[in-house]
Formats: sequence, C-alpha cells, structure tokens
Amino acid sequence: MIFEVNENSGSRNADTMIDRTRRLFSRQLQLALVALVMLGGIRACGETFSFAVIADPHITGSADRKAKLTTAVNWIVNNKAGDGIELVFVVGDIAWGGPRANRNLRVARGILDRLNQAGVLYIPIIGDNEIEYRCEKEFVDTFSEQYKRLGKVLADWRKAPTPVNGKYLQNFSFNYKGCHFVCCDFNSRQAGAEGGELHDFAGGSWPWFKNDIETSPKDKKESIVIVTHIGMFRTGVGLADQYLFTQQDMNKIKRFLNGYREYVDSNYSGHIHQNWHASVWTGLFTTIYHVRATDETWHCRQWPEVNGGSTTVRVVRVDSDRSKISYKQHIRNAEEPDKSKVTPR
Repeated sequence: MIFEVNENSGSRNADTMIDRTRRLFSRQLQLALVALVMLGGIRACGETFSFAVIADPHITGSADRKAKLTTAVNWIVNNKAGDGIELVFVVGDIAWGGPRANRNLRVARGILDRLNQAGVLYIPIIGDNEIEYRCEKEFVDTFSEQYKRLGKVLADWRKAPTPVNGKYLQNFSFNYKGCHFVCCDFNSRQAGAEGGELHDFAGGSWPWFKNDIETSPKDKKESIVIVTHIGMFRTGVGLADQYLFTQQDMNKIKRFLNGYREYVDSNYSGHIHQNWHASVWTGLFTTIYHVRATDETWHCRQWPEVNGGSTTVRVVRVDSDRSKISYKQHIRNAEEPDKSKVTPR
C-alpha cells in the first residue's frame, strides 16, 4: 500500500514536471516565433521594388524598330505588377532624324509615354547617336515635359543646367526608396567619336558627377546606382575600347569611385549591343563597382531572345535591409503573344 501511494505520488510529480516542461517549451517556442515574425517585419520594412532597363531602341523610321520598342514597352506594362516594376531607364540611342512633321524622337516618346499612362515612370538617357546626328537639343526639347514630370514626383531631383559651352549635357540624379540614382552624360561631342568623354570643365559632367556622389545620401551600403549610355569600363581589346573610355579617363574614374566603393553598386548602360557584365577593379583586385550593359531592342537575336520578333528587357529587383541594398538581375525575353494561339473569350 505504501508502495502504491509512493508510486502514484511520484507519477503525479513526474506528470507535473512534464506539464511544466511542456508549458515552458511552448512559451519559448512562442517567443521564438514572435521574434522571427518581428525580424521578418523589420526586413519587410525595407523598401523593395524593381526597375527595368531598355537599351538602344534606334528609332529611325524603321517599322520593325518601332515594333520592337513597342514590344518592350507592352511587356513592361503587362508584367509591372508581377515583377514590381516602378521605374524604367531607357539608356540612350533612343531616336533621331525623320521628317519635320513626324520626327522620330516624338515617335519614340509616344511609345514610351504609355509607361506613364500605366503608372510606371520612365527616365530617358541621351546617347551618342542623338548627338552624332545633331539632335542633341531636340532630345532636350522632346523630353522636357518628361523631365518636369520626374522632377515633381522623384525625391531630391537634381538636374544640371544646360547648355554649357554649347553642349546640352544631360546630368541628373534622384533618390528612390533608399537608392540614389545618378544619370550622367559622358557621350563625346567630337565629330565621329563614339566613345566616352568626361567633359571635365566648369559646369561639365565630371565635376557635376563628383559633387553628386560626394553629397549623395550614404545611409546604406551599395545604395548608389550609376546610369550612363556608355559603360564605364574597358575590355583591353582596342577594337572594342575605341567605343568606350580612354585609359586615362578610366584611371580618373577608378581613383575617384574607389573612395566610395562601399556605396556604389553598379553602372547600368547600353551602347555595346550586348548583355554584358564586367567588374571594375582596383590594382589590388578589389571590386569598385560592376558594369551591367543591356542588349539593344532592335538588332540581331541575343540570348535570352528566342526569335526575331522578341527583344531584351533587363529587370532589376531591389531589396533593402537596415544596412545594405542588394540587386538581383533578370534578363527577360520580351515578345508579343502569338495572337493565332490566343483562345477568344
């Protein structure tokens, strides 16, 4: 009898200890889950969005080139919600020439304006071809209303005054959801030249660029994004480098940006008609920044384009946490749906 009482008492004590252990474990699990939710909430507080890049539409009167740019714009409009696309950079060589009553720059603007109507801001960048074909001022006049629109809705919009020394240099910057975008005009103004030029004089692109980088917000690492028509790099191959920057200019760029390498992530560009990634290094093999060139919309097929009717759109997913911004690259094949395969409703 005594044994039975002791056994029952021990059993009750054991059950009590098990219950307490379970309650304690449950409480700890709940706290851990709350902590995970809070951490997820903190990360969710970081602003996330995507921007797209379209390169070198070359609208010159060709119906095919117009159709390709339209395809790219339609693809962005149709995929803006799923991909979270809020900004589109059109990185130069947009259009030039055409009859007086129907200038190609106005045609291109008409196609691009559909992005505004869909609630996606587009940022036009001047290229070397607009300059080479003497459409530099026309570019400014054509997109002046778009720049005014951008200035009203983008935070801390800064645009350099023009003209300077007879050059309509298109330099501007803005802040957007933790990123600082600086768009700089390094296109040569020398006749026949297709390479980069810093325009290092009072009121020129280089001093404006340096000042903008120096005074830009630096709250988070990798927060500065540079957008140019001509990529800020060299390949080491003379045939290719004649269309890029001189070694002297690259040395100047690298010396300056090396001091900000923790904050500068990438330089997005077009010009070379390739989907290309290059890293710009210091002499100690430390990456200063990346160059990410995007293929043109109109010419021969490049991966990931699958046929002659498709074109390339780069989509960059931007994710921000408390200390750093990260970017995920997606090279998308944009093509119009085959209407013959669409089932009528």
